[in-house]
Order: sequence, then C-alpha cells, then structure tokens
Amino acid sequence: MNNPVLTKILAIIIGLIIFVILVFAAFKIFGTRAADLEPADVVVSNIEKNSAQLSWVTGVETQAVIEYGTSPTALNFFAPEATKGKTHSLDLTLLSPSTTYYFDVRIGDKKYDNGGVPWTFTTKGAEKSVMPTPSPTTGTQPTPIQTLHIPDGTEGCTETDCAKIKEKLGKGCSTQDYFKCLRKLTPTP
Repeated sequence: MNNPVLTKILAIIIGLIIFVILVFAAFKIFGTRAADLEPADVVVSNIEKNSAQLSWVTGVETQAVIEYGTSPTALNFFAPEATKGKTHSLDLTLLSPSTTYYFDVRIGDKKYDNGGVPWTFTTKGAEKSVMPTPSPTTGTQPTPIQTLHIPDGTEGCTETDCAKIKEKLGKGCSTQDYFKCLRKLTPTP
C-alpha cells in the first residue's frame, strides 16, 4: 500500500465509520427518546371539593404544565410545575365542588393525554348533613311500612302497588313516582 491516494481515501472512510459509531453511541447513552418525555402512571389523588393532586413520572427530568378545564375541548386553565424532575406532583386548587374536570400534560410543545382523550376526575360535593339514627330500645317493634293514600274525591291513581305504578308510568317506583301517577291519571277540573 504505497499508493498515497488510496491511503487517504481509506483513512477518510475509516474516520467516517468511527464518527458514525461515536455519534450513534452518544445518542444511545445521552440522547432523549420521545418515550422518556411521555408521562406514565398518571394518578389523581386527594380529591376534595375544591382541590385535587395530580402525579406522574417521566423517564428524564422535565418540567410540565397541566392544562385543565370543565370541558374536554376547552382546557383553559394552566398549572405549571415549579421545578424539573422525573417524579412529578402538582396540586390543583380553587376548584368547584361536584364538578368534572379534564386535563392533559404539556411538556415543551407536546401535549400528552389519556390515549386521545383528556384524563378526568370529579371533585367531591358539598357535605350533606347526616341525620342521626335513633338507637332502638328493647321491646319496641319496628314501624311497619305504610302505604300512602291521598283522598282527593276523584277516581285518580289509587295504586299502591309499585309494579302497577311502574306499568302506568313505564319506569321505577318511588314516592315521587306515586305523585306523578296521581297527577297523570287524575282528571283536572
């Protein structure tokens, strides 16, 4: 191999091959794949009437913005993370009670959602007052179930059988249904 032109060409080819191998190895070791940015294990926890906590993990350190709202097509509110990390936790506050919220995670210019639809959660409702249950005393009998009959002087709905009320109304039977039955079948003057 005393030909200097052939030696130069061979050196250039070997140099290019080593360069390509080093670039490929650098991307393999230090590069960020799209899957590393994608949020995984998205969990909504500590749901209260005015707040909820969102958490997720990523394969690399990222800093995200939660985009959320009360409609899946209008995520108009934003909650940014304060710092970068691989483990993420963000509190959403000032939420409305008994409201369904939708959200996605934006990292850089890319939005991530739950397979094409936003993630969702519903806040708790306002506290309901609970009536204390009287404790039974010994020797008392339970109150029998009573039927409601409202005498109105007409031959309206006098059914007290739930199956017959269902038959007339075409749905379930409750006290409200009974009154609907009365109104539906009682002639109005």
